[in-house]
Amino acid sequence: MIKKPLIFLLCAMSAGLCAGRPALAQSDADETRMQAMQRETDNDVVKRGQQKHIELLSKQFQLPGSEIEKFRNGGQGWGEVTIRLALADKLTKTDPTNFPTLSAAQERIGTLRDDGKGWGSISKELGFKLGPLISDVRHSMNELRRDLHQDQLTAGKGDDRGDIQRETRGERMERAQRPERLERLERPERPEKPERPDRPEKPEHIKR
Repeated sequence: MIKKPLIFLLCAMSAGLCAGRPALAQSDADETRMQAMQRETDNDVVKRGQQKHIELLSKQFQLPGSEIEKFRNGGQGWGEVTIRLALADKLTKTDPTNFPTLSAAQERIGTLRDDGKGWGSISKELGFKLGPLISDVRHSMNELRRDLHQDQLTAGKGDDRGDIQRETRGERMERAQRPERLERLERPERPEKPERPDRPEKPEHIKR
């Protein structure tokens, strides 16, 4: 016969496992979202080009482009680099004593990634919740897209002005080279109408 304390212990363990399942499921879902954003960033870089992405990251995180290229040359994808930078930026703001610079934070994150840890495990070890971290990464991605859109608008306006100026110059040259429609095509003069002959006078009626 099972004693009551043992039954109570089994029930408590079962309840603990059941309670932990939602948290575990949420953690797995957050990890999946992080991986999806990582792939999404990789696709964005294919569209905008690597050099442009380096410029945008350099502007957002206040890092030289050469430093960002070092991260990329370490075998990391652009999605990985972007997420690491966003996480390192958050780490320098929440723990500036231990991580006074972005490079120091990057080094710590790189060590954890090299150990094979996922984003959820890393954020937990660094004292973050993965949910808010996902929001921060998403914000960084949106900022990159906004900066890219603004740069494209600025470049587009410059190109439009150049096109207008080139078009205006072209029209002027074309008008200068084109004769004035051959003097309105030199319409032939209309022949003069022949004069009408005078009508003969009517004879007066003879009075009877």
